[in-house]
Amino acid sequence: MRNLGKILTAWLVFTAAAQAQPAQEKLDRLLQQWEAKMTAVQTLKARCIRTTVDKVFETTDVYEGEALYMKPNMASLEMYKRNKPSIYEKYICTGTYLYEFVPANKVIRVHTLPQGQANNFLSFFFGMKAQDAKQRYNLRLSKEDDWYYYIEITPRLPEDKVDFQRARLVLNKNTFLPRELWFMQPNKNEVKWDLPNVQSGIPLNRSQFAPPANSGWKLERVPQVRATRQNVPPRVIRPNR
Repeated sequence: MRNLGKILTAWLVFTAAAQAQPAQEKLDRLLQQWEAKMTAVQTLKARCIRTTVDKVFETTDVYEGEALYMKPNMASLEMYKRNKPSIYEKYICTGTYLYEFVPANKVIRVHTLPQGQANNFLSFFFGMKAQDAKQRYNLRLSKEDDWYYYIEITPRLPEDKVDFQRARLVLNKNTFLPRELWFMQPNKNEVKWDLPNVQSGIPLNRSQFAPPANSGWKLERVPQVRATRQNVPPRVIRPNR
């Protein structure tokens, strides 16, 4: 009887491994295709809807706006609170600096980006090397339908665990562009980025990624000190409060 139990255990382990191997191979192929598609992208324009669910205060905030991306490392994001357009947030990244707009005070905070700052969780929006993604995160293809791939993500590194506990990336099957990115923060709050319209290859120019000159806003340069979790620009963009 004891030997039968060992045989059954070994069979179950072998069966599970045999089932996992094709799934992992499929995910590997998917990640390689995703990397190849995203490497070819020069510009992106996306309509964005971000929904934040605060579990402590039992509130839900919805912001809508637009994101632009231009290779190699320029991006902008402008989001307005639904039904309250006077409340908004804006970020411009030149690759060297991050300009954080604070509308309430008419201030633009200028952050010098530490080397490697762009290589964070939101790199999934614009593409990360497949091997880097596999090393940094636990990835699992949890589902696919006629239109999308659904990839479950959990962090491996301590610095990423500060940002989120688990996440789900939804990729368009035809374009491999992101359709949705959902993640749960360590405090159990949930954030979902919905991208109902993403356009690739649209004409953009560098002037779209520069703060307005003589705009009446005050520039405040944030001192560059040794990077800590408290003083670096946000790895996952959160609304100003």
